[in-house]
This record gives sequence, structure tokens and C-alpha cells, in this order.
Amino acid sequence: MMDDTMISSTKKFFIALMLFLPAVASAQPNLVTTIKPLGLIANDIAGNHANVEVLLPDSASPHDYALKPSDLKKISSADAVFWVGPELELFLEKLLSDADNAVRLTSYPGMPVRYFEEGSHGHDDHDHHDHSHDGIDGHIWLGPDQSIVIAQAVKDKLSKIDPENAKAYEDNYTAFKAELEQAKLALQTRLAAFNNKGYFLFHDAYGYFEDAFKLSPLGHLTINPDRKPGAKTLVTIRGAIKEGKAQCVFSEPQFNPAMVSTLVKGTDTKVLVLDPMATDLKVGSNQYVDFLNQLGSQYLSCFGEI
Repeated sequence: MMDDTMISSTKKFFIALMLFLPAVASAQPNLVTTIKPLGLIANDIAGNHANVEVLLPDSASPHDYALKPSDLKKISSADAVFWVGPELELFLEKLLSDADNAVRLTSYPGMPVRYFEEGSHGHDDHDHHDHSHDGIDGHIWLGPDQSIVIAQAVKDKLSKIDPENAKAYEDNYTAFKAELEQAKLALQTRLAAFNNKGYFLFHDAYGYFEDAFKLSPLGHLTINPDRKPGAKTLVTIRGAIKEGKAQCVFSEPQFNPAMVSTLVKGTDTKVLVLDPMATDLKVGSNQYVDFLNQLGSQYLSCFGEI
């Protein structure tokens, strides 16, 4: 028979165990997104029911990022990892292609992708497995229609891993979609007056945004931000700027603006910054619609809206 001391110790153990178990059962899902704009979308859907963490720091480019041991730990311990796909984060292809917790967004059902060589939207049914990764434009978070599908992917995954809060995720998704559609319509109205204005981009990344708002750049300094523009390209762009064809040239915060400043020197062409990585926004404080409106505001500044 157990003495009173042993019974008391056993009771304390089971009381402590019962106090611990509910905390484990109620632990929130942990989501990881590769880049901050995806984090903004994920957080809009997660609300207060899941934690969202962004893998890449603000200063990093997803085109050439090198994983650290701490990154591998975040990925392996996450309930879900949302990445664009090898079209953008090629460094994650081997790690995430067959991972159970990974959601590749370019191949998510219903995702309307565009191809660089086609220059227009193609509603891909993703049976084209022989299509080059280089052909698909991976900058899907820059398109409002594509971002709705991203939000759906987050909602679907969260509802699966946390069915208790599925209704909340569905409500957040519905609100996200309505707010984004409203913001898209407002920007379309404002940008429609300027869709024949000329401008140059630092790199070829904004096709989804420009398709949504019927904008068309005169050109870009480089296709890949990791490659320096060629001399012939710079001469051509400088000539167009001197002829007054461009309202502005867009730089990006991750890259040295000196080259852009040289291109517009001695002209009235403005230099503005487009931030495709939401550098100055914060997950938890800002929403994806803030990011979309920020992009739209920069285009409107280029075109001279008062």
C-alpha cells in the first residue's frame, strides 16, 4: 500500500499533468512564409488563431538566398510553409518539393499564372509539367486576383490543420476578398486616367499588377535583379528618357539607386521606389491591402496625380 506521502506526490503529478495538457491541445498553428507579402496575406487569414513568421529578412532577395541552420529549424517545425515555388525560391526546391507541410502557390488549384515569354495571363491547369520554371512569372503576390488564391490556400491549409477554428478562417478569407476587391476597383478607377503614361522599371517583376490595372512599362533595366543591365539596354533607356517618353524610372529598395539616378540626370524624369517585398510594412500591424495601395500610390505619384 502507498503511504500518504506517495499518494500526495502522485496527486500533484496528475494535477500538474492536467494543467499542462490543455495548453498543449490549444497550441496555435505555426505558419512560415518565405517572404513578407505572403506573410501579410497569411496573417490576414490567420487572425488571432495562428502564428505567422517570415523566413527571409527584409534585406534578402528570394532569388539568391542562402539558408541558415535556424531557417531549417523554422521550416521543419512549422505546421505549414507557404512558398511561391522554384520560379522564385529556387534554393528551396529540393527541401520543399516533397515536404508534407509545404504549400507551393504557383501550382495551387485555381492560380492564374502568367508566362514571361507570353506576356499575358494564362490560366494554367498545371498539367504542363514539362514547362520551364523560368517561363512562369513567380511574382504572384503582386496581383490582386492571384493574392485571393494565395489567401484561399492559407485558409484551406489552416482549416485542415486546425478544424476547430475553420469558421474563423473562412470568415477572415471572406473579409479579405471583399476588402481586396474594393481596393482593386478603387485603384483601377484612379489609374485608368494614366494608362498611357510611360515609365521604366528596375526589373521585370510587376506583370501581375500591371495586367490587373492595364498598365504597360516602356521597358526594364534587367530581367533578373541579380544581373547587371547591359550597356545597350542602358543607352536605349537613356535615349528614351532624354526624349521625354518616361514620366519616371522605378528603383527598388534592395538595389543601388545610383544607376537609376545617372539615367535621369539632366532631365525632368522622376526616380521613385517600388517595394515588391513590403520592406517598411509589418506583419501584424499592416494588411495585404496596405501593400497593394502602397504600390498603387507609387504608380500614381509617377503619373502626377494630385
